[in-house]
Amino acid sequence: MNAHGDHKQHHDDKPARKGSRVAYVVVELRGATAHFQAADDPGRTFKTGATDLAGQLGIDVSDLVGRSYTCWVEPTEYGVIRSDFKLA
Repeated sequence: MNAHGDHKQHHDDKPARKGSRVAYVVVELRGATAHFQAADDPGRTFKTGATDLAGQLGIDVSDLVGRSYTCWVEPTEYGVIRSDFKLA
């Protein structure tokens, strides 16, 4: 038996990501702001920069309203991080 016993150490293991893929739909543009809501819960409404969202989706700002998309939503200590945007 070695000094570490029979247990293997897993230094290369990445921690499991905490989060999920969420579907949204853009419901309105107000100036430079895109308003979107969770597809499964219209009561959950959010807003973000229209130019930023359009860039993440690879479309023009003028094509945002009515668009459905998904993204990875990961909670953090100070809010959420949305990443990996995909048109639905």
